[in-house]
Amino acid sequence: MEVFIHHFIRIILPILIIGCISLIAFLILNRYRYDLFHPKFDTVKNEIDIFFTNLIFSPLDKTIHHTEIEQFKKTIPFEKNWCKKLLLSEIIFLKLNLKGEVTKKFDYIYEQFDLFRYTQKLLKSRHFYFKCLGLFQLESLDYKKGKHYITPLLNHKNRDIKSRAFLALISLRPNKLESLIDFSHEITIAEEINIMDILHHKKTKMPANLRDWIVSDNASIIKLSIKLLVFYNNTNENENIVKLLNHEDKGLRHEVIMAINSLFIIEAETELIKRFRHEDTQNKLEIFNTLSKIGTAKSEEFIAQLLENKTDENIKLDAVYCLHKINQNYFDNHFLDNEDVQKMVKHVKAINNDR
Repeated sequence: MEVFIHHFIRIILPILIIGCISLIAFLILNRYRYDLFHPKFDTVKNEIDIFFTNLIFSPLDKTIHHTEIEQFKKTIPFEKNWCKKLLLSEIIFLKLNLKGEVTKKFDYIYEQFDLFRYTQKLLKSRHFYFKCLGLFQLESLDYKKGKHYITPLLNHKNRDIKSRAFLALISLRPNKLESLIDFSHEITIAEEINIMDILHHKKTKMPANLRDWIVSDNASIIKLSIKLLVFYNNTNENENIVKLLNHEDKGLRHEVIMAINSLFIIEAETELIKRFRHEDTQNKLEIFNTLSKIGTAKSEEFIAQLLENKTDENIKLDAVYCLHKINQNYFDNHFLDNEDVQKMVKHVKAINNDR
């Protein structure tokens, strides 16, 4: 113990003291540098904001604007990376928040400040963050000339970079979604949301080869194709959609059941009834939801049989709700002696009356 205390006092304690002093000195120096830099940063930011406001809302004259931009570069520390980052940040902010004719100037401003060269350096960086930042800049600015610099990243070994590049490319050329069928890896939920968001904002046309998507070997491509068919309210592939109820992917089948509901595919009723006993609770409930919309007397008979048998309590109420939606008068003449079912019917009717 004495030996340990001796070593601690002679070796470890001095190292700890030196480390603490170094850390404190670093924090003080860092704060000092920040206090010196921050006022300069704010001043430059204000100058950029004022210049961009005047530039964007004045009539486009490339000769005059070119001269103004060249002169403005001399008034700010343009050669510094932090200044270029700030310029890009302000351009992107304005691009995302302004609408109309003024947005057409941003490509010109981006090029005149030679910021595309800066973006290219980011795309060539070995670091994941910088590559993604470069892709974000091209996508946010909707800079279509940059799509040729995105294409090589589609084969990048990093899954996230490849994904980000694909989404950026879709954003820059939304009317050429046909290439999505070549997307080899599984499309994540986040990517699906991004793609659908791009389509919503860009108001793009339906891919011409969507029929090929629905028979793809990639389940996530099929799932996306189902979403697109619903998005475009396309009923030309109803037969193929119904066939997908037998697909091995449970999540895909769930998407198909919801699509049958949205597209009102009444010819799927028989197949939904056949699939019911093979599905888990989540898909069973979705089948009820769909049958409540497209169901006929055939569904009435099917659900009545479920209620007569020992049906799982987790789905029994949904079965009653579904049958009531198909035929609101059904329970006036059926299951009158079944106390449990009548309680559920009363509950369902109360819910409908509250709506």
